[in-house]
This record gives sequence, C-alpha cells and structure tokens, in this order.
Amino acid sequence: MNRLLIALLSASALLATGCVSNQSKPTAQSSSTDTATTAGKTTTTADGRPHRYVKSRDGSFDGEIWGTPVKNSKFANLQIGMSQAEVEDKIGRPSDMKAYMTGKAWIPFYFGTDGHRFETFYKGQGTLIYTGGGIAGGRGVLVGINHDATEDGYQ
Repeated sequence: MNRLLIALLSASALLATGCVSNQSKPTAQSSSTDTATTAGKTTTTADGRPHRYVKSRDGSFDGEIWGTPVKNSKFANLQIGMSQAEVEDKIGRPSDMKAYMTGKAWIPFYFGTDGHRFETFYKGQGTLIYTGGGIAGGRGVLVGINHDATEDGYQ
C-alpha cells in the first residue's frame, strides 16, 4: 500500500514539474497575436478589406490594422502602441465605447496587460482597440485599428 502511494505521489510530482516547465512567461505588452510569426503578414478579410499585422512603435508586440484609411482620415497618423491619452489628444474623444474580457483573463496567475480590452467607436472613421492595462489597472495601449468609413459611431 505504501509503495503504491509513493509511486502515485512520484508520478504526480513529475507530471506537475513537466507542466510548470512548459509554461511561457507572460510579456508586459502582449496582444492576441504571436509576434514571431505574424509581423508584416497581410491577409484579406471576408469582405475584401486588407488585414495586416504590424509591430508596435517600440517593437515589443504586434498589433492589427484592418482596412485602408479614407482620405483625410483621423486614423491615418495613429500608430500601434500609442496610449489612449495620446490618441485622444490627436483625434478627440470617441462617440461610444465597449469593454470585454479576453481568454487570458481566465488564465490562473496571468499578470499581463491583455486580460481585457476595450473598443472605441468613431463615426465615419472606424474603431480602435486597446488593451485594458494590467491587474492593477493602468492606461490602455492601442493594439488594433479598424478603418471603416461606414462606422456609425455606436456599438
């Protein structure tokens, strides 16, 4: 009986050690994309608009851009990695906003900045997506730009 108990405890310790060693360390700025394989990649959405992955302005993570800016678009000078305050200083406040949790919010002991996101809506321009900050809050960082001249400005 004792041998069986020792064998079971040893096996579970080995299994737990293997699981812990395979976990990756979360980064300070992460988006839902894998930076090693997506930077510079361009695809087309179902409605025919371009979709591309770009590096943030400091190069620490990848962001996404959908569509092409219309002429004289407020979004044309935005860069992935800008803070929400910088964006609002450049283009003004949004018409509407919504917040949502990402899958990372459910990972035990995840302390990164991508546990939740919020999306802002700008009439005639499109939408902007920000990370929601870390476990202690913080300012949002721009991770997605959706150029859409047909945006009505509300969710």
